[in-house]
Amino acid sequence: MGDMTAIRFADYGPVDVLSADRVPVPEPGPGEVRIDVKAASVNPIDWKLRKGLLKDVFAIPFPFVTGRDGAGVVAAAGEGVANDLVGRRVCFLAPQGVGTWAETVVLPADLAVPIPDTLSDIDAAALPLAGLSAWIPLMVAAPVERGMRVLIHAGAGGIGSLAVQLMRQRGAHVAATCSARNADFVTSLGADEVVAYDEEAFEDRLSGFDLVFDTMGGDVHARSYDVLKPGGRIVCLNAAPFQDRSAERGVSLVRPVIRPEPDALATLVAEVAAGRITQAIDRVFPFAEFAAAQSLNETGHARGKIVLEIAG
Repeated sequence: MGDMTAIRFADYGPVDVLSADRVPVPEPGPGEVRIDVKAASVNPIDWKLRKGLLKDVFAIPFPFVTGRDGAGVVAAAGEGVANDLVGRRVCFLAPQGVGTWAETVVLPADLAVPIPDTLSDIDAAALPLAGLSAWIPLMVAAPVERGMRVLIHAGAGGIGSLAVQLMRQRGAHVAATCSARNADFVTSLGADEVVAYDEEAFEDRLSGFDLVFDTMGGDVHARSYDVLKPGGRIVCLNAAPFQDRSAERGVSLVRPVIRPEPDALATLVAEVAAGRITQAIDRVFPFAEFAAAQSLNETGHARGKIVLEIAG
């Protein structure tokens, strides 16, 4: 089949350990499809893996192709896969260990979620990991009900911006933290209260919350206990170490596992395509600028998602 370009790293380190390598094009096995990738998103897990911050949690083989999700066109189908899937535009969250910063990926056919013509490759690529990282915690692992008070940290980010909108649809009272420059943006997404972390401490203003959605960990996690009511829940996505104080504070700690969920992703695709959820895109980088894209994501200051355009 020839070669393709994939972005890999052969050791932990700074962004310059990433390299664009020529590797063989993979072939789909039974139940799999090969997808020509049009765009892939940039996620914090990409640079955390590259820097070795998660090596005690996720063991990875070197050289390792980075990237977790994307969008493209099904180019070939393996045995047992319906031929009418070939030629379809799809988006996907790849299984653990399948890198998406590549011109071609192979994955199980049931993980390829069709996307409508009204949804661009860029918007579709930005959705899978961020969308499921909001959906699984707040709709499945610790489901939020109408009228609950929910605090979402990093409300302007890729996950947080979607979480704010999902919770608004759910009928929750939504508070969110973000920088002062992003306060109007987060308010426009539907947040009832916005706390600018660079102007005031959220725990000084907020209290009595049913749930805190924590994607930050560290000091933010520690301070989040102060805003929860007795019996509340703190839902933590961060894989970095933190002090679990839930028992002493009379609350519950929930640590959901984010995994491919094609039915949930199909629902999110429909919501974005219909305009009921806004997919915020901060910046689109050409494939050759993969290092700059990951560096920007590492700053933590993106408004929404950063996307790599792999093929036009």
